[in-house]
Amino acid sequence: MTDDRANSLGGSPLRRAVQEYRFLLEQGKTVEAVERYYAADVCVFENRELARAGRAKCVAYEREQLAKQPRPPEFRFRRVAVDDFTGAAFLEYVLRFTGDGERPQRLELVAAQTWEKGKIVEERFYYEGVVDEGD
Repeated sequence: MTDDRANSLGGSPLRRAVQEYRFLLEQGKTVEAVERYYAADVCVFENRELARAGRAKCVAYEREQLAKQPRPPEFRFRRVAVDDFTGAAFLEYVLRFTGDGERPQRLELVAAQTWEKGKIVEERFYYEGVVDEGD
């Protein structure tokens, strides 16, 4: 996103960073989002379990997941909330992707992020499971 577009979003630097992160995901630029906004020592949790630690591992994981897809996943955001005082951001969204056997899949989740100095230092994904949308 250009600086002009980020500035046009208004709000705090954290709100602009969260919005730019969201726009990258919506554009299918998930690797770029991770490279740009994850801190070097980020910790990522999935349903309370540590899934990945460190930006390099997160980038490698994202590339591995994308390599399995015929096209980038689709993100549809429902709600986004930012608390400038605590550096917290909450993103609720639906993620659509192609699963095994070219089956369309849907995952509804919430990402709870902790931001420091313009970077995500912790991200926690909460979800119940993947829904097969085929047939």
